[in-house]
Amino acid sequence: MTDVVRRDGRRTPAVRDYRGHGIHAAPGVHEYAAALARSLLPDGGRVLEVGSGCGALALRLRDAGIDVVPTDLDPPHDWIARLDLDDPEWTEDTRGPFDLVVCVETLEHVENPRQVLRSIRALLRPGGRLLVSTPNVTHPHSRLLTLLRGAPYVFGPRLYHSPGHITLLPDWMLTEHVRLAGFDDVEVTTAGDTFYRGPMRAAYRVEMAALWLLGIRQRATSGDGVCTFLTATAV
Repeated sequence: MTDVVRRDGRRTPAVRDYRGHGIHAAPGVHEYAAALARSLLPDGGRVLEVGSGCGALALRLRDAGIDVVPTDLDPPHDWIARLDLDDPEWTEDTRGPFDLVVCVETLEHVENPRQVLRSIRALLRPGGRLLVSTPNVTHPHSRLLTLLRGAPYVFGPRLYHSPGHITLLPDWMLTEHVRLAGFDDVEVTTAGDTFYRGPMRAAYRVEMAALWLLGIRQRATSGDGVCTFLTATAV
C-alpha cells in the first residue's frame, strides 16, 4: 500500500492504490468500471471523467487503452483538469462533445445530482454514453443498517462531512434522474465489495447468509454488489 502524494507534497494514507494513486472507491469498483467503459466504446472515442479524485481510475482507463480526460473540482495533480460543472471554464481538452462520460462514486457527494447529470448530458454528443456509479443503498446489508441505525452502509453522521456522502440514490431514483436529464436505454448493474476485513468480514458473511435464508437476497453482477452502476445513452 502506498500513501497518496498531493500536489503540495503532503502524503496522506491510502487503503489501496493503483500505480501509487489512492483508491477510495470500494474494492472491485474501478476494475468493473474499466471493463464497462471498454464494452461501451469498443472502437474508442473521446472520454471525460467527472470526479477523478486522485486519478487512480483515470490511470486504469488509460492502461486499458481508453483516451480519457480526467477532471475534478479540486484536482490534486496537474495532469487532472479542474472542472466545476456549475461554473465551467472550458479548455480544448474539457470542451465537448464526448463519446462517453464516466462519473464513478461521485453523485453521492453532490447536492443536486440531477443538475450534474444534465450538465453531463450537455457534454455528450447524441448517442453518446453515460457511465455512473453510487453506493447501493438497497443492498441487504445497507437495508439492515438502515433499520438498526437509520443510515445505510457508508452513510450516516460520521460520513456526512468526510468523505462527504450527503445524497442517497437508490437505483430507482438514479434511473429517474438519468431519464429526466436526457438519457434512455438505461441499464442498472451492481458491483464492488465492502471494505470489511478480518473479524468484520467474517461477521458480514454470517449476516449475509442469514439474510439470504430470510429471503432478503442480493444478486450482484460482480462482487458483493455494494455499488450501483448505471449506463445510458444520450438522446
